[in-house]
Amino acid sequence: MIGEAVAMLHGTQNRDGGWPSSHGRASSTECTSLATLALARLDAGERAAADRGVRWLVACQNADGSWPLHRETGTPSWTTALATLTIASITDEPSCAGRGARWLLRQQPRTPGMLASLVYRVAPQARVVQLDPELRGWPWTSGVSSFVEPTAYALLALKRLRPRLSGAEVGARIDEAERMIYDRMCRDGGWNYGNSAVLGADLWPYADVTALTLLSLADHRGRRENERSLAALRRMLTQVDSGLALSWAALCLSAYGQDVAPLLRRLHLSWTRTHFLADTRSIALAVLAATDGARAVAP
Repeated sequence: MIGEAVAMLHGTQNRDGGWPSSHGRASSTECTSLATLALARLDAGERAAADRGVRWLVACQNADGSWPLHRETGTPSWTTALATLTIASITDEPSCAGRGARWLLRQQPRTPGMLASLVYRVAPQARVVQLDPELRGWPWTSGVSSFVEPTAYALLALKRLRPRLSGAEVGARIDEAERMIYDRMCRDGGWNYGNSAVLGADLWPYADVTALTLLSLADHRGRRENERSLAALRRMLTQVDSGLALSWAALCLSAYGQDVAPLLRRLHLSWTRTHFLADTRSIALAVLAATDGARAVAP
C-alpha cells in the first residue's frame, strides 16, 4: 500500500511543487502540507518531492505569517496551523514556522457577546447550543466563531513549537483552547465538528474529528475525558471504513501507545477496494499512519 500510495502522491504533485485535492486541480495548502509531511519521513528519493512541497509552502505564506487555502486567494485561513506544523516538524525554517505560530496566537475568534454570556450564566435552559461562549479556540476563517477541528490543528502546531516560543500568552492560549475542546465534548465522548448539543438535542461524534482532537490532546492522555473519548472512538470505528477516518484513528491510537496493527490491516483493505478515490488528503494520511507518523505530529 505504501509504495502505491507514494506513487500516487508523486503522480499528483503539480509543477509548482504543491499538491491538489485530486489530480488536475490547483495546489492547496492543506494537501501540500499533508503530502509533504508524509513524504518527508521516507527515504532520500521521496525527500526531493517533499522539499518542493516545502518551497511551495514557504512561497505561499502571507506577509502576516498566515497561509491561504490556495495561493491565488491570499485570504488567511485555518490551514496556517497545518502548514506551521509541517514546517516545524520537518525543516529548519524556524522563522517561517514561528511567524505562522505568532499569527495563530494573535487570532481572536468571534464570541456571541455579552447577552449570550448572560444567558449562559443565568438561564442555561434557554441556550440554543450547549457551550461556554467565552472560551476561545480557533475558527475556520479569521474573525468568525471557533470550531473543534481548526482548534485541534492549532494546538498541534503550537505544542510542536512551544519550546521555541516565548511569552506567557502561549501557555494561556493553549490552556483556554483545551478547555474549549473539553467543553464541547459529546455526552458519551468524542467530538462533533462544532458543538455537542443544539436545542437540547445531543449531537453525535465523528471518528475523524474525534481522532484528530484526541491526537491534539495526547499530552493529557490520562484524563478521564480522553479515556471516554478513546472508548467512543473505538465504538465509532466499528461503523466506519473510510481511509480518512482509519488513518486519523491509527495516528491517534499510536500516539496513545496502543496497537494499531488491526487498523492498518483495515486501512490496507480499504485501499485495495477504493484507493481512497484518489483523494490526496486521505492518501497522505494513510502514508503517515503506515510509517508511524504520529511521532511527527503528536505533542
